[in-house]
Amino acid sequence: MTQDTAAKDVARPLAPDPAARIRRLITSTPNGAVAPEPTHPGAELISAALARFDAPVDLRVRGGLGSGRRTLAAALRARRGWRVTVEDLDSLAAPGAPPAVAPDVEIICLRTAPCRHEEAWARRPRRHPMLIVATGSYDDDDNAHAVVAGTGGPGPVDGPRPRWARGLPAVDARDPEDRSVDTVVTFVERALDGLASVRVARLEAELERLAVHPEVGELAEAALCALDH
Repeated sequence: MTQDTAAKDVARPLAPDPAARIRRLITSTPNGAVAPEPTHPGAELISAALARFDAPVDLRVRGGLGSGRRTLAAALRARRGWRVTVEDLDSLAAPGAPPAVAPDVEIICLRTAPCRHEEAWARRPRRHPMLIVATGSYDDDDNAHAVVAGTGGPGPVDGPRPRWARGLPAVDARDPEDRSVDTVVTFVERALDGLASVRVARLEAELERLAVHPEVGELAEAALCALDH
């Protein structure tokens, strides 16, 4: 049995780890020594941002009831041993739903045409890579020319394609070795290659938000300078 594991092939920046520089900054003492825990007031807020930077890869498969989300997640675990979180798209995209924590990589499964609020939610700007797939089997001519966003690869060719699914890669994950699952695996692998840059951008955005915080603003500004080195 393949055990769930965090993806370990995360590309790291070639330069010295920016999180390490910031961690040294918030644990430094007036005499120049380094303490194991943050020594600056309010530094816990910056520590929380650093913890997210160093966390295991957050890969999520999202979809509505009957969308094949769990089937695709199981196929990815079987193929690569990735730890995958499955989430309900209906709850996430519901009007008035609170903002969800952004993952590192996101895959949205659609088996039927998305409703208006789901479509609007999927169009929101994201810092992380996102792939939308039509789950099921399709085999019309349009599918032969479908291109996977962010990969440049062709979609699978398999069953009559409804109008709403045109341009989306079709994925039938009932068999983890099905060639249509290759599309998703390739997308995730390429997303992992660029994950370090995504996390640096996210850390920078969080530090910019903290820079106006009354307790930790000056320290966040210093951390931003350390991030730019």
